[in-house]
Amino acid sequence: MIKDKRTIFDKLISVKEIEENEMLGKSGKDKLIKILIILITISLSTFFFSVHFNKRANESILSNVVPGYIWPNQTLKANYSFSIFKDELVYKKEVKDAEDKVMPVFIQNFEVTTKLEKVIDSVFSKYKTDESVLSLKQNKKTKLIDVKQKAPAIDIKLIEKAILNISQIIYKGGYIDYSLDNIPIDGISVKVDEINEKLISKNSIYDNSSFKKFSENYLKSRLNEKEFKIAIENLENCIHPNLLLSNKLTNQAKELANLSVPRTIGIVRQGEIIIAKGQKATEETIRKIVSYEYTKQIKNEPKVDFLMILGALGHSTLLYSILIFYLYYLRKKIFYSNFSFGLLSGALLLSAFLGWLSIEIPTRFPLEYLVLIPGLSMLVAILYDSRTAFYTIVVMSITLAGIRGNDYDVGTAMLFSGTLAAFTVRDIQSRTQMFISIFYIFIGFIVSIVAFGLERSLDTIQIVYKLSFSLVNSAISPLFTYALIFIIERVSNLHTDLKLQEYSNLNNILLVKMSEFAPGTYQHTLTVSILAEKCANAIEANGLLAKVGAYYHDIGKISKPEYFVENQGELFNKHESLTPKKSAELIRNHVIDGLKLAKEHKLPQRIIDFIPMHHGTSLIKHFYAKALEISGSSVLEGDFRYTGPKPNTKETAILMICDPAEALSRLENKTAEELDDILTKNINDKLLDGQFDQCNLTFNELKIIKDTCLKHLTGIRHKRVEYKEIPIIDKNEKK
Repeated sequence: MIKDKRTIFDKLISVKEIEENEMLGKSGKDKLIKILIILITISLSTFFFSVHFNKRANESILSNVVPGYIWPNQTLKANYSFSIFKDELVYKKEVKDAEDKVMPVFIQNFEVTTKLEKVIDSVFSKYKTDESVLSLKQNKKTKLIDVKQKAPAIDIKLIEKAILNISQIIYKGGYIDYSLDNIPIDGISVKVDEINEKLISKNSIYDNSSFKKFSENYLKSRLNEKEFKIAIENLENCIHPNLLLSNKLTNQAKELANLSVPRTIGIVRQGEIIIAKGQKATEETIRKIVSYEYTKQIKNEPKVDFLMILGALGHSTLLYSILIFYLYYLRKKIFYSNFSFGLLSGALLLSAFLGWLSIEIPTRFPLEYLVLIPGLSMLVAILYDSRTAFYTIVVMSITLAGIRGNDYDVGTAMLFSGTLAAFTVRDIQSRTQMFISIFYIFIGFIVSIVAFGLERSLDTIQIVYKLSFSLVNSAISPLFTYALIFIIERVSNLHTDLKLQEYSNLNNILLVKMSEFAPGTYQHTLTVSILAEKCANAIEANGLLAKVGAYYHDIGKISKPEYFVENQGELFNKHESLTPKKSAELIRNHVIDGLKLAKEHKLPQRIIDFIPMHHGTSLIKHFYAKALEISGSSVLEGDFRYTGPKPNTKETAILMICDPAEALSRLENKTAEELDDILTKNINDKLLDGQFDQCNLTFNELKIIKDTCLKHLTGIRHKRVEYKEIPIIDKNEKK
């Protein structure tokens, strides 16, 4: 019987305890996941700091040092002698030029020429036994005349001689099994024996195409039509290429040409000054600096490999900890959400990876200005807030600069343009607004690139290259952000202000139902939403979130609207026939029903939070007081409290204040001063009751919220002038 008589509140407490126990069980898993995220982020960042597959990575790192660059560091002196290496692209071009000048190597096939006559005789043997081409007998004069009249005679000997003459001309220079168009130089090399080679001019050799063309012209001038046809049909069976391309010998020749290209252009002696502080860099000094760093890397690599990795580990951990400390102390909700924490860590890793790629790809173009830090900063600002975005930008920019070998220029450029990008979307109202950021991102790049370019005395072409790549970044970043937001909103419970805009439509099915079944609650909701938005804007909170949250905070009243005074009108108050405890239970159930409806209609969690938090764990005072009048001290206060949780954001706390404020404003015959006192008392009661313990509202913000409520509610309650009616005047009396 005791179990059957448990109150709804007792049941809720029991369910809550079970959920808390489940959460405690999950917390262990959450911690493991969070530790795993941290370890992966630090490990990969360390990899990007310390591992480079491009052995010329130092050239990419020193890409800002161009002719005219003023060396800002201390005078650089060589601690040991080293060779001056050529620029990688210059060296590769020289190697390619050397390989292009290599003559293709052919092997001579002597068998083709020695057996030529036998081959020709064999090919045309069938024609020599054919009666149609034999000499005709004298006693058949009539037939001979007929044949001569019909066609000229065919002389096989003449055909054979013509083909033999062609072969002598063709083989004098050589006939190759390769296209002349694929030979870029003026000749070929022919391997005579194991030691000797001979060079043949390109003009004296034939390939398949030129052989056919020459043969046709030669045969046409010496044979009749029938003979020409027979000769052409059998030509390729008689004459074959006598010079065969050897890929093996050609590749060997190219390798020798490759090795013959010098890798260095000089040497720097130990103790020699490479570049002095304040000195302008030249092509020569740049090559010395790059070669010195490259040599240092080669010399020290086996000795300091472990120490370098250990230092990179400390470097990446130090930078990552800035973001972790910020989230832990100032954004606990993000920190304790593994998805949000992982998302920010992923953004950091993506920017680090792109920075690493800008070094690994061997090019002289400023690929570092394609790192999508502005796009990532916009994403964080839209999903969370501009302050979180700024801290993330700082960590990403410093990490990028560190990976690129303390590249201060690009780090500052990304920090400035990323900050502008984040602040342009802090109050975003539509998706098209993101594309306005293109202009601001590019302005950020222009200012930083031009400023550093002037300071470093960079060539105009270098500045133009950087601006061109930054323009591409500016254009891609909003598209990148838009795509990521689209994906994130569909795979997670994170919803941006852009998504909230969709729920601000009063034609939403839940709001339409409320207007139909609980019209009083609907009107109350509209007023509270306006009030909450104004209060949120007054303290620089999220006005859109406060407004939309207010729209849905009382949707649970749709289930039993008649138990709420704003929907009763002139109807009988059903609470008159109920005990105070039962009435409190029915009132409290609108939160439970609201949560159920919200989940059925898949409302975003940011909106759902307003349903239980706008009451928190506050006391249902009217029925508690009524119960005390009836039963005295035996009444349990817990039976008359909402189940919570308490507000944990400024926006939900604002709604907790505005919701009763709108109801209190309906009290008749209350002056502005009396209304001020009532609002102040209501806020103080909730403050003393601990309802604002979990949100970060200050006392000054509470005062601003109260004053905003009072100002708006006073405007609603303003008195209207009673207009006079026009009196009816008797026309006869007027006369």
